[in-house]
Amino acid sequence: MTEAIIRPPTLEEKSSFYQVYETGVPNVDALTYDGFSRWWNRSKVLGDLLALWRVATVGDEIVGVAINMILDSFGWGAIWELVVAPEWRRKGIGTRIVQESERALFERNQNLTHFAMGVKLHNPFAIPFTEHLGYGIQSLVLRLDGTVENKTFSNNLDVKIPRLDDIPLIMHLTPDTYWGLRDYRKIEFSLRGGNCYLMTEPASNMIVGFARFEYDHDYPDSTVISFSYRQGYGRAVVDAALNEVTTKKAILWVEVKHEIILDHLYAEGFERTETEFLARKRVKGTV
Repeated sequence: MTEAIIRPPTLEEKSSFYQVYETGVPNVDALTYDGFSRWWNRSKVLGDLLALWRVATVGDEIVGVAINMILDSFGWGAIWELVVAPEWRRKGIGTRIVQESERALFERNQNLTHFAMGVKLHNPFAIPFTEHLGYGIQSLVLRLDGTVENKTFSNNLDVKIPRLDDIPLIMHLTPDTYWGLRDYRKIEFSLRGGNCYLMTEPASNMIVGFARFEYDHDYPDSTVISFSYRQGYGRAVVDAALNEVTTKKAILWVEVKHEIILDHLYAEGFERTETEFLARKRVKGTV
């Protein structure tokens, strides 16, 4: 096992962190430096950067990185992205990063029940690696891409700009179809950043959905949509969100258990472009 030091990144290491991050197998998520910078800066504001993110160094060189976060909506500590530079792989560094990340996550929140990792389906080494560390595959998540330009979807809901006063009600919606979002601070951060929509039932004015749009410079013609909804309103919320898209295409990550939503998107011409497993393991001492 190569001796490496695992520690939080310094604020001056953003570029070096990104250089390792973009060597991910395969390509992590092709995140541009601008997009990564926004993620870095948001995590710095929330206090997650120094508390949870980790780098592995050998001498003065960063050879591995991890982006970690707490998913309060589930009580999980998530190792969101894990990358070791190609020439340093299979030397025990990835295992050390995971172990130190788990410690940092639990130190941040000792009420965690599980640790979680996303595993790319087409990375042949990822599944045995995570299982060796005690993680078990829990669910399958699909990325669906579709053209929405010049298309109109069913419109049974009113769409509004959410207010900060709406956050407590948004938190009680079913978390989005990948990872979930019930953390007050993260929702507030999203609302203050704009590109968020609230869906209400016209007759009762009841809040039944929430959508957040993100724009990636790698996909300038696409809008990435994450959403949450009241039970029974999933398809309606997705349609309402798609009607608000002004780009040519839309991208959604959806767990396979959401069969009604998946069936609807496939019928609308969406296609699977990526697949990822969600792996979890129980935090020791929890039941």
